Amino acid sequence: MDINYKLYGFFIGLTVTIMVVCDILVYKVYDIFGLKITASGIVFSLCYLLSTIITEVYGYKLGCKVVWIIVFCQTIFVLIINLSSIIQIDTNSISKNYYELFSDFWRVMIGTWISVPASYFCNSLVISKLKIYFFGKFFIIRYILSSMIAQGILILTAYPISLSSKYSSIELVNIITTTWTYKVFIALVLLPVGVFLSDIVKRFENTDYYDLDISYNPFLAFKEENKKIKRNMFGEKK
Repeated sequence: MDINYKLYGFFIGLTVTIMVVCDILVYKVYDIFGLKITASGIVFSLCYLLSTIITEVYGYKLGCKVVWIIVFCQTIFVLIINLSSIIQIDTNSISKNYYELFSDFWRVMIGTWISVPASYFCNSLVISKLKIYFFGKFFIIRYILSSMIAQGILILTAYPISLSSKYSSIELVNIITTTWTYKVFIALVLLPVGVFLSDIVKRFENTDYYDLDISYNPFLAFKEENKKIKRNMFGEKK
């Protein structure tokens, strides 16, 4: 696989940035007419948009590499924040507030280890498999279906771990259902952007990758596939 892509590194950096921002915003919850939604949930839909575009253009394996990079970077970020919050708590009032907010931040890291790989690999798998099945057509269906499934997996695995120490069970159910509904709605709103960007990136990179005869084992994401099989179908009629 040719990895000398012009925009791939940019997408990695942008995705990691958004995920780190989501980590910080995870405890902030907005109350909208009695419906509770996390601030991170508002921002997070952009990550699935990027994940879908990366897999659609570059293929499943490069999409999986991004996921492992996200997990690695988030782990370092959360550990540093968590350790900083529990060291010298009584120095001043700011340190106490920092401790109160981030002393349980390790929960976000545990949630990341479970929810991010599970949801992102699912998103990439659905996009990849359906792209082959539909011969690259029906991007709208593939995008919506993968978003609904993957975002549901992420919320159901991450929020109980990350937020259980901050909110009651009833509040948590409210947050989960409201955030998932919001994310699906935002996925629909971002659909035209996804269609436009995927087409632009394909043209810019001269790449339209089909995951033909590859291993979908995410732990083999850094292993090269058989290069004799033609997988870049850019410019070919489907």
